[in-house]
Amino acid sequence: MHLYKASPADAEVVAFLSANLAFGRREQILSHIEFILSLIRQSDLTPCMWIKQGAYEKDFPRTDRSFYRMFTFTDMNNFFSGVKQILNESPSLGEFYKAAWQRECEIGQKDNKKRYLHEVIAAAFPVKTALVGCSKGGAAKKLNMFLRWMVRDNSPVDLGLWSAWYKKSDLLMPMDTHVIQQSVEFGFLQRTGSGALPSANIKNAVRLTDCMKEFFGDDPVRGDFALFGLGVNS
Repeated sequence: MHLYKASPADAEVVAFLSANLAFGRREQILSHIEFILSLIRQSDLTPCMWIKQGAYEKDFPRTDRSFYRMFTFTDMNNFFSGVKQILNESPSLGEFYKAAWQRECEIGQKDNKKRYLHEVIAAAFPVKTALVGCSKGGAAKKLNMFLRWMVRDNSPVDLGLWSAWYKKSDLLMPMDTHVIQQSVEFGFLQRTGSGALPSANIKNAVRLTDCMKEFFGDDPVRGDFALFGLGVNS
């Protein structure tokens, strides 16, 4: 995504794609993302134009053939079609979701219900696809990792493209397995009564984020670097 940071709209698209494919072995994740980026480069189009012009239709026909793990070529086609609809409505993913978030906040002022941006991203995505989802009560690791990239600023890793309209203090920790394991090691989260690791659910994500605020103040997901790094290297 940093290859496209000179064009925020393109960087958002590449980051959104990368985050939604980010599960499984790191080598496999990177190879599949690079495969898609190579198709974009071969087209001589930007990521946004590759999607808006429907160039993905040739490379990702609607078939049940597997592309990556449980995701089929149809799933990928649906994902790109959803992004295409967004880009046809708004200048960028950021502008689209900024408007969706503002509408949700207006509703929240009336019913006083806590809102999370990852839930809005999943709900507002215009096409049903296995890639962009948020199960009820789930921690939505991939979407919260994407939000970390979009919101945190002054970072060599995160882009901070949405920092003007969403506060990094409102971000939630991405509940990766490595992060959960290290959270248990440090006593931030507790194992279940049977000794299993705690679930990757929204309650534990909030609980862990609150713990990180004690160390990192208004930038709680800065703790993601430490916990994830320790988990990978342990």
